[in-house]
Amino acid sequence: MSTHTPAHASAAPAHPAPTRTAVGTAPACPAPRPAGPHIQGRQTLLRSVRAEWIKLWSLRSTWITSFIAIALTVLFGAGIAIASGQRPEGQESAKDLITTGLAFGQIVVSVLGALVITGEYASGQIRSSLAAVPRRGHLLLAKAVVLAIVSFLLGSLSVFLSWAISKPFLGEHAGSLTDAHYAGYIWGSGLVFAGIALMTLGIGFLLRSTAGAITVVVSLLFVILLPLQLAAGQWNWVNKIIECLPISVSSAVSNPLPEAAQSSAEGAQFLTHGQAIAVFAAWALIPLIAAWALVPLIAAWFVFSRRDA
Repeated sequence: MSTHTPAHASAAPAHPAPTRTAVGTAPACPAPRPAGPHIQGRQTLLRSVRAEWIKLWSLRSTWITSFIAIALTVLFGAGIAIASGQRPEGQESAKDLITTGLAFGQIVVSVLGALVITGEYASGQIRSSLAAVPRRGHLLLAKAVVLAIVSFLLGSLSVFLSWAISKPFLGEHAGSLTDAHYAGYIWGSGLVFAGIALMTLGIGFLLRSTAGAITVVVSLLFVILLPLQLAAGQWNWVNKIIECLPISVSSAVSNPLPEAAQSSAEGAQFLTHGQAIAVFAAWALIPLIAAWALVPLIAAWFVFSRRDA
């Protein structure tokens, strides 16, 4: 009896152990089943783009920055074109001034490009995004595609509205969208907005700071221009640097199909029209490529440096 009692006593606690294991593992078994195909579906690029599109337009900041970008571009573009058309000496060139508001719209579009990525780092939502799309390249590409489409539409719509508003005031001197050269202002301006937004997205991905990304882009667009112009009075080679700045080469993109007179006027410049477009594309793509290549390397180095040998 004394020998059976310890045997039963030792066997008794053996039953709760499988019970606890079964109870503990019961919720875990069905969990991977719905999670497997759900996560696999999210990893496709098309689904990532669709998710980023919904996420972007669900933010109030997107609507605010879009409205401000259009308002500033139209206000200055149409306003300057109308004001120039009221003077006899400016009537012929007034139609080409509808893109003058792009410089102000680029600032707002850069804010939008920065918030697309830095806003997620600030709020911590980037963890959810990376959990849904573990591959950083897919996530960055999805954000870039959505941002490029939205920015292109904003730029094209802004200049189209500038033309539509200024057309009644310019009368017979207004440009016609049936002219391929003049219609190039519309989609060329969209490319300008898309390029600036992509450049800011790449810088924001690298810096992970909204203020830092906007400061860098605004400095490249405007701040650095003033000291370089002052230095150009002393050294002529500085003019070549000025012509390679984003704000300088963006004028070639907003006018992708220049007329013969405009092309001949560019002959004295350092860059040809095609080279200026290529430089602008480099400004847009290099930060994105750097973000795609350098961020994983920096993260890997940081993790490796924290581990023991």
